[in-house]
Amino acid sequence: MDEVSAARALVEERFPEASMAFLAANEARTATSDLDVVVVLPGLGLPYRSSVRWRGWPVELFVHGETSLAAYLERDFARRQPSLPRMCGFGEVLADASGRAKGLQELLRRRVEAGPGPSDLDGRRYGLTDLLDDLTGGGDPAEQAMVRWRIVESSARLALAAAGRWEGTGKWLVRELRALDPSLADALLSAHDDPVRLAAVAGGVLEGAGGRLWEGYHADGDPFHQRLQHITPGDLSSETAQSSGMHRLAAVRGSNRLWMGQTRVAPSTASADHHHGDSETAIYVVSGTPRFVFLEAGEEVRLETEPGDYIFVPPYVPHREENPDPSQEAVVVIARSTREAIVVNLPDLRLP
Repeated sequence: MDEVSAARALVEERFPEASMAFLAANEARTATSDLDVVVVLPGLGLPYRSSVRWRGWPVELFVHGETSLAAYLERDFARRQPSLPRMCGFGEVLADASGRAKGLQELLRRRVEAGPGPSDLDGRRYGLTDLLDDLTGGGDPAEQAMVRWRIVESSARLALAAAGRWEGTGKWLVRELRALDPSLADALLSAHDDPVRLAAVAGGVLEGAGGRLWEGYHADGDPFHQRLQHITPGDLSSETAQSSGMHRLAAVRGSNRLWMGQTRVAPSTASADHHHGDSETAIYVVSGTPRFVFLEAGEEVRLETEPGDYIFVPPYVPHREENPDPSQEAVVVIARSTREAIVVNLPDLRLP
């Protein structure tokens, strides 16, 4: 049985409900290479990774719901290492009950082929310059060995960033560099044990990216003396993700790690069913008596609240807010663990 047939049979047997599945392409397959299989399951709350052996084949499973797949794809693009986009975009379609696999592949291929966009070249130049100074200074042989490997990696990343190319880790960093400049890849790797040659090769990379940078380099990074932000009620913005039956107002936006705002639900009103992707959500009840509804063991559970109460909503959990009070609006303050207010509206609580 060939690898595609094996992977397809695995998906059919173990994941018959899959909406999409892909086998990652592996042109450099070796005797120990595993099959990288991405499976998308409708309704999956928590993505996972699992290593299994199936009919003699070593298989690495990457199992997602549709929301987590989208979040992980964007994460890879943001960090300039499109591992999952390549697995899905350039792999073999194993299952496509949704009818969207080919369209997703086309989109991912276009984004991968377009490149990663601008990079912080000054920061990379400064880092490599500093490493070369450490190499020149000499010192403990073990420390110098680690510095030399850091120079190899930093040089590769700087060359790729200067050329507007994607990066990678481990073998994928080598593959990316070889695709850009095979002679540079060979020169860097072969010079690792020769400090003089390595300094010359890395210095050439630096010159190609703008030259050495140390004196005069400046990067804002004082965590103790930044400006506080003051958001007044008049500064709240409706320009954020919404669900029918409720009104969200954004307060803290643009943070690296959280979003904060307010939600209002009119009297005798219920919101649409929804979840918040990979955000963790903390809710504080300001006024009214909102009710929070979710499923447990297939049955609806209603949490009755009053002012002063807190609610925690884990990632990907379908839920809705209801305001049973016929006369008073329910107001809550919300904090999320992502910088954007992720909202995925659902047809019902069973279908994330």
